[in-house]
Amino acid sequence: MRSIQARLGIALLLSLLVVFAALWYGVSSAIHYLAEDYIVSRLVHDGENLLAAVGIDADRALSLDEKRIDAIYQRPFSGHYYQIQSGSQVLRSRSLWDQTLALPELSSGKSTLVHIDGPQQQPLLVNVAGFRKQGQAFNLAVAEDLTAVEADIAAFQRKFAITAGVALFVLVAIQGVIIRLSMNPLTRLRGEVRALERGERQTLGTHIPREVVPLVEEINRLLVVLDKRLKRYRNALGDLAHALKRPLTVMQQQSRDERLRQHPDLAEGLIGQTRAMRRTIERTLQRARLAGEGPPGAHFAVVQDLAGLVDALEHMYPNKSLSVGTIEIDNASLPLDREDMLELLGNLLDNACKWARHKVEVGVRLTAKALVVDIEDDGPGASEADIENLTRRGTRLDETREGQGLGLAIAAEITEQYRGELTLTESQRLGGLAVTLEIPIA
Repeated sequence: MRSIQARLGIALLLSLLVVFAALWYGVSSAIHYLAEDYIVSRLVHDGENLLAAVGIDADRALSLDEKRIDAIYQRPFSGHYYQIQSGSQVLRSRSLWDQTLALPELSSGKSTLVHIDGPQQQPLLVNVAGFRKQGQAFNLAVAEDLTAVEADIAAFQRKFAITAGVALFVLVAIQGVIIRLSMNPLTRLRGEVRALERGERQTLGTHIPREVVPLVEEINRLLVVLDKRLKRYRNALGDLAHALKRPLTVMQQQSRDERLRQHPDLAEGLIGQTRAMRRTIERTLQRARLAGEGPPGAHFAVVQDLAGLVDALEHMYPNKSLSVGTIEIDNASLPLDREDMLELLGNLLDNACKWARHKVEVGVRLTAKALVVDIEDDGPGASEADIENLTRRGTRLDETREGQGLGLAIAAEITEQYRGELTLTESQRLGGLAVTLEIPIA
């Protein structure tokens, strides 16, 4: 279970259950103790009256003065009983209806409490004590039926359980509200994280519980480090491209040197390679400027960002017609990293523009689970064997076959990182290469 709120709620519920169970047990035990203590005091009092009514005749036999015995002991199965035993002689109350209670024998001066089943299976509490009167030892037992008392205690326990259950429900509900209110700062923090993911803010706020402040501060520190690192990489890329432009300019000037006219093939090759390097540098600078327009972690706005990318490529390839078809999606941002998408689509579109004769068409649509981009050109296309090489990880056709597929390996790697699918086929409409890109939308 990963929810802190659920953990706190369950822990609270279990704690309250333990507390209420212990309280129920403690109160029930106290009620039992108080009830039995009150009954024992009555049994002791009745035992003293019976002891006073016991007489010893000349034959050392026990007798009772009936006038000193309470009438409740005369009614059969009244729930109040006594039994006096001396050796084989047993005197019992009329309420026992000639039944004998199985009781322990005690010496004089000893007493005990026992729970036994009496007549008609009544639960009895019996006070048994040993006495000696006029030299005659005997045991005197006084018992009382606990049925009514236990019924009252059970009724009290039911009422207490209902009351405790209602109180438990109210406490859990109140605590649930308290927990939710306590979690509001984390809810706001989650909203800030989403805003951070969309590129709407640069850091997380610190107006949160102090227990979470170290985590947020560490995240903010990492965000600052990441931002600086990305800017440093972009600047390094731009600096490298700018640094290469001057040597290329010198090489282009040298390629027009009078001494190279004696070697026209060498001059033409040198001029072609320097032009290709200059175009590569210009594309790199253009992509760096385009990616640098948004904050790190910004979401990909299809309409806006794709329009900017197409505009940049049109300036790079003024003699090519790059048309964007119907974009079946609104201008809302998608939860895809903007820089990754610009790098991915930039490589695919750059490759299409480079090898197209005159026309490149782009179509964008959004399915239930993925962003789908279709790119077609009217260039020479590629054979099935070359297409298999293009779809194979780590293969660059610009290395295995000169002039084909610049940047497609990078596009394939980015697509794989997003668990997407990059499909290369022959364009049925334009005759060149058709690229279908599917990127899952989380």
